[in-house]
Amino acid sequence: MVFGKSCSNCDVRDSALCGVLADAALAPLAAQGIHRTLARGESLIRAGDPIRLCANIQRGLMKICHTNPAGQDVIVGLLWPGDFLGTPFAEAGPAPHDVVALTAVSLCVFPQAVVERCMVAHPAMERSLLTRTMAELAQVRGALSRLARATALARVAGFIAETAHRRGGTDAAVQSVELPLSRGEMADLLGLTIETVSRQMTRLKAAGVIGLPGGRRVVIQDPDALAEAAEDAL
Repeated sequence: MVFGKSCSNCDVRDSALCGVLADAALAPLAAQGIHRTLARGESLIRAGDPIRLCANIQRGLMKICHTNPAGQDVIVGLLWPGDFLGTPFAEAGPAPHDVVALTAVSLCVFPQAVVERCMVAHPAMERSLLTRTMAELAQVRGALSRLARATALARVAGFIAETAHRRGGTDAAVQSVELPLSRGEMADLLGLTIETVSRQMTRLKAAGVIGLPGGRRVVIQDPDALAEAAEDAL
């Protein structure tokens, strides 16, 4: 459906790409936006389809994935609330990956051409996208560097810490977070086996770093020790 409320009431107004625009400047873009909801497992984009849309994630979590030659679903990235999806000014070509809802998802969807016109009219938005893209590139490079030397413990601890951060974790002594992935999905993302992920989580629990009350819930009992574990190198 078309937007029916002011963008100023959006849950990710300050963190989304369009947050650099005042409400008056954003109004023409918002008028052409569509609010979409996806159930867990629904695809927004399928690999091979042309990409002609852009979107801001409002609520929920999405995965970027592809199917390898063995027919296995491989997760290569996650999209969190406030993240932007799309490639403005790029030629419409086949999508390299699937983009699938990991949870119930709410998002703002815009035609790519509309976003491009908005960026031309408001260079601050274009600069914001460039800044985000460069920051993401630096983050990916850093992650690849760490992954090359990180132990299994560091990969698991780092994922838990990143989840707490992206879910708006505070500096409180104890934080409780719901992991967005199953242990099998974590294994795919981190390049480990399910058994290894389980062993490392049990190891963190035995050390008093985290608690595992059940399901995907993790209680971070010692944030400093978790951060230290995330830096564990081979």
